[in-house]
Amino acid sequence: MRGLWASGATGLTAWHPRAVDQTQLGTWTDLLARAGFRPGAVLGSGMEGAVIDLGDDLVAKIWKRRTAKELDTLRAFYDAVAGAQPAVRTPRILQVLTQGGQLATVEPRLAGRPLWNPDGESPALTDADVASVVAVLEALAEIDPTPGMAALPVLESEGPFVAGSFARSLADLVERRVARFRGPLLARLPDLDSVTKAVLAGLAGLEPGREGLVHGDLVPANILVDGRSRPLAVIDFGFLTTVGDPAFDAAVASSIYDMYGPRARETEEALDTAITERFHHEAGRLALYRAAYALATSNCYSASGSDGHFDWCARLLERPDIRAAF
Repeated sequence: MRGLWASGATGLTAWHPRAVDQTQLGTWTDLLARAGFRPGAVLGSGMEGAVIDLGDDLVAKIWKRRTAKELDTLRAFYDAVAGAQPAVRTPRILQVLTQGGQLATVEPRLAGRPLWNPDGESPALTDADVASVVAVLEALAEIDPTPGMAALPVLESEGPFVAGSFARSLADLVERRVARFRGPLLARLPDLDSVTKAVLAGLAGLEPGREGLVHGDLVPANILVDGRSRPLAVIDFGFLTTVGDPAFDAAVASSIYDMYGPRARETEEALDTAITERFHHEAGRLALYRAAYALATSNCYSASGSDGHFDWCARLLERPDIRAAF
């Protein structure tokens, strides 16, 4: 989630940049040249590795920790999504290279700029920005799911969701994560048990609907747009990516667009208005999914709950409008 690659008009995003290992990259540059590519500038680096421009609208991603099996799964997922011919472009893995136990992928360079990159302030949300989010949600919701689209682990140390059982799988995830991180959650939320029980009951009572592809992490940096804010591509799948209820993606996208800005609730409300007008999702369903998201992801970046994401999730669970949904 948020922090894999570096940005520019390249189809890559960065939130936690790290220094590039120049010696290691030099070795990869030599290998790529021997393989017939034209390695150029390092476009950036991040939590998972570095990206090298190959020219010809290609890039090489040098992965720090991914295994061959993980990249095979990711490649199959990307192929499944591309096979559905979505209205926006999505990543592809064209080739996997290996060197000294480390892996690299050759991928198309996706054009566009991030819809918005957080800067400590809330965005000046335009009608075009809102329309872009709605268009991406619509493009993903209209995809006819295949088993390959439900093959990714939804979180680190978790497996994929069970196909055709989104609400049940989400409830199981919430139950496991709350049990695993009970200590820090209970310290922040004294009524954790009653909140969890109510969320699980709410998920059990949801009427199933048509499923689509759920991105799971539609922060604005993962939406690449042209100069008029029209969506061109969606990137960075893998955090809660699965087949499931499009209302979940809509609920999460609206809330995480401006997670930490001073007018975050205004941004969420503006997006909710447009999302409800277009998709007719019930407010209670959106709020319930937000609560489930907060319980499931609260400790993704800090087991002790000492980071900003944990605090954001806890504050969301304390909101009266969220509580009213369950």
